Amino acid sequence: MRIVMTGATSGIGLAAAKTLIAMPDVSLIIGVRQPSALPVALAGRVKALPLDLADLASVDHFADEAIALGPIDVLIGNAGIQLNAPQRSAQGFELTFATNHLAHYLLARRVADHISPSGRIILTSSGTHDPAEETGIPAPRHANAERLAYPERDPELDKAAGVAGRRAYSTSKLCNLMTIRELAHRRSDRPDLTILAFDPGFVPGTGLARSYGPLINWLFRNVLPVVIRGSHVSTAPLSGRALAALATDPVYAGGRGLYWSMEKGRAIERKPSTLARDDAACAALWNDSAALIGLAA
Repeated sequence: MRIVMTGATSGIGLAAAKTLIAMPDVSLIIGVRQPSALPVALAGRVKALPLDLADLASVDHFADEAIALGPIDVLIGNAGIQLNAPQRSAQGFELTFATNHLAHYLLARRVADHISPSGRIILTSSGTHDPAEETGIPAPRHANAERLAYPERDPELDKAAGVAGRRAYSTSKLCNLMTIRELAHRRSDRPDLTILAFDPGFVPGTGLARSYGPLINWLFRNVLPVVIRGSHVSTAPLSGRALAALATDPVYAGGRGLYWSMEKGRAIERKPSTLARDDAACAALWNDSAALIGLAA
């Protein structure tokens, strides 16, 4: 089984990768900025290809290289960032939207035709996409691709950079989920494909807060894992094993546009937010994302 994965070098992605490479029939291909600097657990056990998700040209090149290695059985788009100050991608898009959504949207579209029969496509989303979850992260207001790519055009843009950055994150995770739902709709020619979104839950201790400075990052890694409790709180090993199972376990085969979320230490199928279930909004996001990056819808 050949699996292509982003976000495999830390947090839940690393936990998932370690689970996958322990399986005798799995060959893991990962995208990473520095292929020569892998975690010890992965060194020599995976095929590492250069990938910068902040540059769509790099995503294209990574897709070409992964496809050239042969048929792909599973694509896992797991990488994600959260920022506390405005930044731009190589193409000039807001960096969180570009990295978390546009890069994985492009990768899924490039790879989909090369997925083996009964293969799978999985994108990591987040419970922060749903205002009803009250996660403490500002919830998405919309999924307008142009406004998300160019926040200065959004009349509702938050004035505080930190708030805007956290909302950009939750909205990008909404976009991941909407992409999965629309991909399942558009690939009716491939009913054999399993197409899923995954919410790893709140996983304190990962590197997601690394852009917030050393103090906040330290608190996120060392204090929150001790004090935060709740049914959607998880750990990297638990969520990583769940992600690996979504990619390989026959019990998940055949799911189309489904949303799996960690609750009390296990993945359960859940209903996504009202906006994520808006078919017209999902189609508009797909079409507008294609226009932004120069693809036919």
